[in-house]
Amino acid sequence: MKERSTSEQTLAEPTEPLRSPGSRRPGVRSTTVVASVSSLVSGLLNAGILAYSARQGQTAEIAAYSVMTAALTWVANLIMGGSSLLYVSGNDEERRAAHSQRLLVAVPAMATATLLIAAFYIHAEYGLVALLSAGGVMIFNSLADLRFGDLARQMRFVAASAAIVSTRLLSMVLLLAGLPLTTALLVGAATYLLSTEVLACHGPAAAPAMWRGLSLRAAGRAFGMSRRLYTYSLAEAFTGRASTIALSLVASPHVVGCYGALVNIYQALVAVTFSGLRVPMALRTRRRHNLGPRQAINRDSEMIAVVGATIIAAGVIATAPWLTSSLLSLPIPESALWLQLLALALPFTTMNRAVALNRIGDGKYVAASRLGLSIAVLVGGALLIQAATLGPTGAAAATPVAEMLVAAALLLATVTRRHRRRGSHRPRPVASDQKRQPASSGDLVGR
Repeated sequence: MKERSTSEQTLAEPTEPLRSPGSRRPGVRSTTVVASVSSLVSGLLNAGILAYSARQGQTAEIAAYSVMTAALTWVANLIMGGSSLLYVSGNDEERRAAHSQRLLVAVPAMATATLLIAAFYIHAEYGLVALLSAGGVMIFNSLADLRFGDLARQMRFVAASAAIVSTRLLSMVLLLAGLPLTTALLVGAATYLLSTEVLACHGPAAAPAMWRGLSLRAAGRAFGMSRRLYTYSLAEAFTGRASTIALSLVASPHVVGCYGALVNIYQALVAVTFSGLRVPMALRTRRRHNLGPRQAINRDSEMIAVVGATIIAAGVIATAPWLTSSLLSLPIPESALWLQLLALALPFTTMNRAVALNRIGDGKYVAASRLGLSIAVLVGGALLIQAATLGPTGAAAATPVAEMLVAAALLLATVTRRHRRRGSHRPRPVASDQKRQPASSGDLVGR
């Protein structure tokens, strides 16, 4: 027979939805570049916002924003665990559960925590309005994160990028108009939530409105569904915010404000590479759940992210004295060293996140959690070792040390695994009696 049966074709060739000739998606490289460049622009705008605020003497505003975001990140992760990543990489049932958990449990808890944290820090000369506004920024961004997840699942990174950049521009304009830092960021965060809501609810594969489909029962199930990503999310929050919280317990708001400005710049740079790494994670998620036509997954996105992170880190390290003294006008001379230490971690953080997000996209949540936990343990250990004499320099050094050690371990494991594979594929010598003995018919059939 010249033609195979339908059942044979189904087994031999996995079916995929056909793509219409007019529906062309941008390639992986272009999508990665767009996501990374837009995040870079957003990061530059964020750095400009912080620089202008610092030059205007708003170190108290920066300190309040840094402390509140660090503390609320912890609170949010303790409550909703890995639901953000589950919403991006999970199936429909898991996504509905994460959505209900965010609106019915996490947001009320974050609002309550904002009041408690503000009451705790107001006695340390932090402004009450600034603390409450910073809490509002976190809540709005947490809700917008769901809609960004919808846009990522739809591979609409260009639309998501436009929403991010435009809201950063709005915050910058409001700051230049005379609004305090936290108030300008609060208006920008509210606009970001509104714009992502409109974008996600229109177009192909539109998501339902955010207030629809809520269920307390589904919100309760989300805690069990996201338990495999809970450790990873908590470790990520600890790694990014532990140094700021630890420093706020032993240093003055003035020092914390200067250090917080640099940490926020570092976090913005991390977001640049993270945005590019979301592209292969989204592709792996779509492949795992059979969402639309499959696209080739290669290492282009990771290479672009790592090379870009290395170039950015080198530029920041070289210009750190000018950035901290002239651009940011920070009054502490050692702040240049703090920024250099944080920038040194950027390429290694990118490598570690690339591995973790790829594992999450493939559904290997436990492996990603182990990686995140390893970094968090090393950061915590570095902070504890210097607990008696903790200062901004030591707090900043904890991050690159941890990221470099884990990246080195991953690289060593990769080299070892490849060496073993090459050894297993080497041809083995055949015995002389086996050469003379012809293979039996049963052996030929088994092949």
